[in-house]
Amino acid sequence: MWDIPFKLLGSVVLGFFAGMFIDNYFSMQGPVFTVIFSILGLIAGIWSCIKKTL
Repeated sequence: MWDIPFKLLGSVVLGFFAGMFIDNYFSMQGPVFTVIFSILGLIAGIWSCIKKTL
C-alpha cells in the first residue's frame, strides 16, 4: 500500500524528464513533449495504482 505514491510520482517524474530530453534533442520552441509525456506518466501512474488496489 505504501508503494502507490512512489509509483505515481515516479511515473510522472520519468515522463517529465523523458519529455524534456526529447524537447532538448529536437530543439523545440516550447515544452510540447514535456507536457505530453508528463500527462502520459500521470495516466500510467493512475492506471498502475488502480490495478494495484483492485
